[in-house]
Amino acid sequence: MANSDPIAPIVQALSVLVAPNPPLSTTNPQPITTWTDGTNLATDGTLYTPVQTLLGVLFGASADLTSLGNGVNTALTDVAKVTAKIADQLGSLQSVEQDATNALSALQTVLSLAQALAPSSGSNVLQSAGGLFQQLQNLLSIAGSIEKAAAELAELSQQLTAAAPLFPSS
Repeated sequence: MANSDPIAPIVQALSVLVAPNPPLSTTNPQPITTWTDGTNLATDGTLYTPVQTLLGVLFGASADLTSLGNGVNTALTDVAKVTAKIADQLGSLQSVEQDATNALSALQTVLSLAQALAPSSGSNVLQSAGGLFQQLQNLLSIAGSIEKAAAELAELSQQLTAAAPLFPSS
């Protein structure tokens, strides 16, 4: 099975709720700050308002559901911030692109070894970190450049930030 871009399908799927603004130019990617500096905001997709209404009713039905909505909102906001930071750091590695790919591979090896030697309580964290570095390495190899991979992550971060308010927060 051929590798495919792990981020583009997510960006496309989220676009019915929140569309990135501006859309990524894949031939000449824009700077990461295009999506992360707060100047450009994702635009509401065709399903944003109906989903917002539905989720407002659902998460307002009880205190437990409101708490769940708060948790989802916080999680999306935090993931968006981390994604933006990863995009920013990847963007700063453009001049050492091959070194960055080699470093991600080396990190995966270290994490695999640590996972094999770690007590079971730490195994999940190491496995998650290894998975993250694997996805970043896949993104870099499929995107073709750090510049494009970083731009895709920044675009996704903008969408996640715009989607978080769908889940009520107190």
